[in-house]
Parts: sequence; structure tokens; C-alpha cells
Amino acid sequence: MKRRDFIASAALLCLMPELAFAQAKSASDTISTFAQEGIVQILEAKISPAEKAERFRALFNRDFDIPAIARFVLGRAVRTATQPEQDQFLKVFEDVIVYTWTRRFSEYNGQSLKVADTAPDGPDGTVVNARIVGNSGDQSFGVAFRMRLRPEGWRIVDVIVDGVSMAITYRQEYASIIAQQGGMPGLISQLQTRAKELAKQQGVG
Repeated sequence: MKRRDFIASAALLCLMPELAFAQAKSASDTISTFAQEGIVQILEAKISPAEKAERFRALFNRDFDIPAIARFVLGRAVRTATQPEQDQFLKVFEDVIVYTWTRRFSEYNGQSLKVADTAPDGPDGTVVNARIVGNSGDQSFGVAFRMRLRPEGWRIVDVIVDGVSMAITYRQEYASIIAQQGGMPGLISQLQTRAKELAKQQGVG
């Protein structure tokens, strides 16, 4: 065996355990774990609103591909945005998502998430279809998680509730703000204001 082939084989063997671990956890398992940890560690935990927000931020960073979502929701604006603007947007976008979802989760009243099935979504993607079911079992609505396989495992890139895409909704909203507020600086400023308001409402600001 040639030296370069030996080195390549050795490198592959080193990577195999990591890749095997990343793929061992299926997309549906990732969603089930996300929902269960969200309920136990955040929704049912007897902790302050600030701690709930930080726990959700950690969960969100672990299971969502935030940079990919940010690029998508910026649309064409990402091509002309400077790197500092992109960095600022990524930070404030994460804040808005975290505080928005923390607020929504505050309405939790015993609901559970039940994974139904999965469907292929491109060469490296899948959609996990699930339902949010009320504690009495008589109220439910559909939610789908669009996911992509990354080196570190499956990551969520969109959440679709009753057919409405979170990513597309943000993209349309942000495109309108950019057009009306004079570009990226206007969008960032508006999102910073929104993040502060959401944080204050929840007592985490």
C-alpha cells in the first residue's frame, strides 16, 4: 500500500466512529429527544424565566443549524451584507428566536409531541412529521421539522406548523423590513428593539 493511501485509510478509520455516532441517532430520534428535554429541562423545571431562556438557547444551538437558517431568511440580502452585518444579524436573530419560543413555551399545558413518520427531502435531508397533542388527546395540530445531516448529526433547518414555514415567514418579513428600512442596518436595529422587548416581557432583560 502506498504511503498516501495508508494515511488516507488511517484518517478514514479515525473518522468512522464520529460519523457512525452522528448517523446512529436518526432524525426522528433527534426530534423526540429535543421535545423530551425541552419539556423536562425547560417547561416543567422550577427555574427562573432567565434560566429557561438560557436552557432553550443551549438546546436551540445544539439541534438547529442557526447559521444556515440565518442565511436562508436573509435571502438575497446576504450577498451584499458585510461580515460585521452578518455577525450582528446572526446574534440578534438568535435572540429573537430564543425569546419568541420561550414565550410560546410558557403556554405549555401538558401537551406532547408524537412523531408520525419521515420523508426524504433532497440528498442529505429528511422531514420529520409529528403532531402536538393536547393532554386530553382531543386537540392536536401538525408540525413538520425539515432537517439536514451535518458532520455532527441531524440539524433542524425549518419548522412547519400546519403548513406554515417558520423560515419562509421570517424571510418574507425580513425582506419587507430591509426594503422599507434602508437595508441591513435597518433590519438589525428593528430586530434588536424586538429582542429587548421580548426579553423584558419575560423578565429576562
